[in-house]
Parts: sequence; C-alpha cells; structure tokens
Amino acid sequence: MANVIACRTGMFGSAEAAFERFPEAGILNAEAPPPGDGDYAGLAASAAAAGVTISTLSTGLPLDTDETAAAFNAVIDGAAAIGVSKVFVSAKAGEDVPRDAVLSRFRVTADYAAAQGVVICMETHPPFGTNGDLAKATIEAVGSPGLRFNFDTANVYYYNENTDTISELKKAADLVAAVHIKDTDGGFKSGNFPEVGTGVVDFPGVFELLGGLGFEGPYTLE
Repeated sequence: MANVIACRTGMFGSAEAAFERFPEAGILNAEAPPPGDGDYAGLAASAAAAGVTISTLSTGLPLDTDETAAAFNAVIDGAAAIGVSKVFVSAKAGEDVPRDAVLSRFRVTADYAAAQGVVICMETHPPFGTNGDLAKATIEAVGSPGLRFNFDTANVYYYNENTDTISELKKAADLVAAVHIKDTDGGFKSGNFPEVGTGVVDFPGVFELLGGLGFEGPYTLE
C-alpha cells in the first residue's frame, strides 16, 4: 500500500474550506478538529463530498481530573462512529497534578479508546512526549495499546537541545502511530518552521526508518 499523506485543516480557517482545497494539491486525507456541534457524521460527509478522507482527528487531552479525562471519551466515540482510527492529541496536566494520577487517567482513557478500535497518538509536546525517551517512558508506563506516539519531525528540535530528528525517532520508532511533517531551522525554541525540504529535517531518513518497520502513515503536513 502507498503511504497515507494528509494535511491539517487549521491553516484554511475551517475544515470545510480545507476539504475543498486539498484535492487541488493532490491531498486526499485530512487531520481535522472534532466538530464543535458534535456532528461527526456531518464532518465526515463534508469531507467525502470533496473527495477527502479524514485520517485523524486533532484535539487536546487534559488529564488534570477524572472529569476532564472522561470528557475525551466523546471524541473517541465520534472518531469510531465515522471510521477514524487515530486521534492526535496534545496531552496536558498541571505541574501540581501527581504523575501517578495522570498516568492512571491516561491508562483508563487509552483502554477505552482501544476498546473502540481507536489509537490515541500523543504529540511530541511536553510534559509527556517531549522527545523519544520521554514518549517511550510515558507509553510504557501507561501500558495500553490505545496509546502511541505522534512523532513531530520539527518539535524534537524546538523542545530539545543537542539532538536531531533521526536520533529521537530511533528511540521510539516502534511506538509511532502517526507523524507530523514539519521542517525547522533546527534552533531550540525557534519558531522558524520553513517550507518542507528547506530546513534541517532528514525526511528521507524518516521515511526509510519508519518504512522499514512497515509504517504507512498517516504522514500529516503542518
């Protein structure tokens, strides 16, 4: 099978506007936010009408309390209902929240996702997925097939020093379920994310490493 190449909808103002534009660029898969009105079927229908498939949903996962974590189940249910098997998340919790409590909530949520046939793809963000080592440690501590890594090719530079894309990817490549394709000038905390292929990211190396493990995407353009 060919790799699944997708694009995030956010830069186009609305998901519907993005769906209309993607085919012009040969992009037939999308990462979209959950619908604000809860109409997942309508979101999927809007994509399909433009010839686009929703490959992932994208949202946040607050793990501060049992209630905030449990509220995420509605996103899991919505994804499952429209056949979306991966949900990208930026997982967060306050610094004052005990780590054991956070991991417990993560486990409950990931197990619920797995039961619905959905995988939560944790972004390369602090505090749980800052780099390959930390992402691997978090996923192994949670211990659920419903949680895997969304590897961001540029964020490993933004949030870390003295490393590179391939070095971090090797640490957790077997746990990657989704990839964000983004280039960077390589600076720590640098917001310079240039056009793909004009920065420092070794994209051929990324594709070779993950392809060797049988990974076929989604590779989602930011």
